[in-house]
Amino acid sequence: MNVSALRPLLLLCVLLPGLALAQLRCPVPDGASASVGELEPSQRLAFIQSHLHEDARAARIWTGAWGAGYSLLTVGQLALAPAFAPEEQVDFYVGAISSAGGVAALLAVPLSVMEDSPTLDAMVARQPGPVDCTLLAEAERLLVRSARSEEEGRSWVMQTANVVYNVVTGLVLGLFFDRWASAAVTAATGWLLGEVMILTQPTGAQDALRLYREGKALSGAGLAALDWHVGVAMAPNHVGLQFRLTF
Repeated sequence: MNVSALRPLLLLCVLLPGLALAQLRCPVPDGASASVGELEPSQRLAFIQSHLHEDARAARIWTGAWGAGYSLLTVGQLALAPAFAPEEQVDFYVGAISSAGGVAALLAVPLSVMEDSPTLDAMVARQPGPVDCTLLAEAERLLVRSARSEEEGRSWVMQTANVVYNVVTGLVLGLFFDRWASAAVTAATGWLLGEVMILTQPTGAQDALRLYREGKALSGAGLAALDWHVGVAMAPNHVGLQFRLTF
């Protein structure tokens, strides 16, 4: 038997499984461009994972900064209240309760990306091999969930809740303690702080989802939009791999 004649067949047997994985394409998610399906699953997963990382970091900074700010306002007003006349102390106590409400809101409705990013990292770590469509679909689901959480955080519902909460705070001072001037200042200040908090909320997951659905899963990340292809090159007496990289 001519062993050299069998080498091309043996090489093909070794290469074909890898080539099949290299050509793997996963379904296009709802609302996405058909061009998304032309990207390698590993590219798509890397885009989602890196953007969730970045957005989770921004969300933690935003949450920590506003949580610390509202906490300082709460403690500061409680500490200052005894230094003022008894009839004025209520302004500080009601203001402290109002500020504590800001901390409660951050804890009650946290941005999902702070949980979704480490969840995806753990899933990827459990699957060190080639990226399959099941893992990619879960990553896409987490990206959508994070984006929806950010959208809800800046929605008209949150805007309305901010207005109502601070109007009620002002009415408490006005109706129960006849402190209408303080009521107006407290309500206006609380509304302004709440509005700034809403408007400064990170929207990285929303931006990433939009770019992903447009098929800009690499160029949207600030990287070169590259593609690669692996094929088998055969000649009468030789067989080998052909690798092409475009960017």
